Amino acid sequence: MVSDWAAVVAGPEAPFQRIARYYDAIYAARGRDPFGEIALLFPAWAADGLDVETRRILDAGCGTGIHLDALGQHGVVEGLDRSRDMLAYARARHPDRPLHLGDFTGFRLESRFNVICCLFGSIGYLPDRTALRRAFSCLGDHLAAGGVLLVEPPVVADALEPPRPQRIETVLEGRPLIRDGSARAVGQSLEIEFTWRHLAGPTEPECTVLERHRMLLLPSDCWLEDMKDALPEGTRLSFESAGPRGRGLFKAVVSPVGGPGTG
Repeated sequence: MVSDWAAVVAGPEAPFQRIARYYDAIYAARGRDPFGEIALLFPAWAADGLDVETRRILDAGCGTGIHLDALGQHGVVEGLDRSRDMLAYARARHPDRPLHLGDFTGFRLESRFNVICCLFGSIGYLPDRTALRRAFSCLGDHLAAGGVLLVEPPVVADALEPPRPQRIETVLEGRPLIRDGSARAVGQSLEIEFTWRHLAGPTEPECTVLERHRMLLLPSDCWLEDMKDALPEGTRLSFESAGPRGRGLFKAVVSPVGGPGTG
């Protein structure tokens, strides 16, 4: 999910249409393993008594759809994202999966889900804790009784290491793709800047995109406090410091009977 950007692009494509395919190439170069990440999450719902045909799963903040196939091994999957271009890319790769355009704080779907995953820090693009509580409330409204909400934060403030510049390089469509990144902590926000460069080919011009992000930077107890305030009474909350990618994982399990989300 992309929050804000400024770009200089050669050619008629909108920046996000280019960045969507850049994302998967860069994270593959970093060794990202969507199936391995979902395998680490599997114990969170393994004992729910459902199977791949009866368990309903929502990938909230699905982006390019990188986790959809892995989640599809565990249930009937739908995706949600606020970026039209990211969803267009995801639909091209997953034409048979229901994918919805919507924001964390106000989406409304007919289905109720046994598992909702918010991975890769996507929920961290919300502007403040008020919006975060609205998002948790909205997500909770879409959980079935006994459902599980899994939230991977961008990073928790109590585990933040000093940001340092980072470069990742790979090859996409036969041309070098380079992403330079830098970050800084500003109050309760983490400001990140990426410069993407898809170098010129024999007939293609170089494309350069400058992408700016601002993400929530909160200690783990603030995340848990906002989840407690927003989710149904009786929801069990926990935090694992590792998570699927070393950034932590918040887990909420709603009551199996009564309250919002029953269904």
